[in-house]
Amino acid sequence: MSTCLVLGYDRTDSARLAAQWAVKQLLPDGKLVIVHSCRPLHAPPSALSSADERHRLGRALVDELLLEGEDSLFDLDVEVEVVDRDPVSALGDAAVRHHAEAIVVGSEHHSRLHKAIGTVTVELLAKSPVPVVVVPQTAHVATA
Repeated sequence: MSTCLVLGYDRTDSARLAAQWAVKQLLPDGKLVIVHSCRPLHAPPSALSSADERHRLGRALVDELLLEGEDSLFDLDVEVEVVDRDPVSALGDAAVRHHAEAIVVGSEHHSRLHKAIGTVTVELLAKSPVPVVVVPQTAHVATA
């Protein structure tokens, strides 16, 4: 049975670095489930966009990663989920459904206000059904 990781992807540089890290862990025959959440953690969805618009934008962001990312992504079994839910729920549910070993996210620097109301990483660490791997911005991902 191959290893499965769930990746939280939001197009940030740290998310791209987390994707690179996850790919290296999964080669040669693992499964990567890329999850993009269309909603923020502590706010309602934008009233200026519909669920369909948010979904199309999220899919475009993930497609960009697949087109511009490492070729080694294509050596894996990759599934993409773009969901109109908050990121913590979306990642946790995906981890359970896919029997993932862990959830992988990047690490971003946040303002004090953002830290005070909570970040996705902090919420994941408290609520995740599987281990959470936080790839720091200073990580050096060896290339194959």
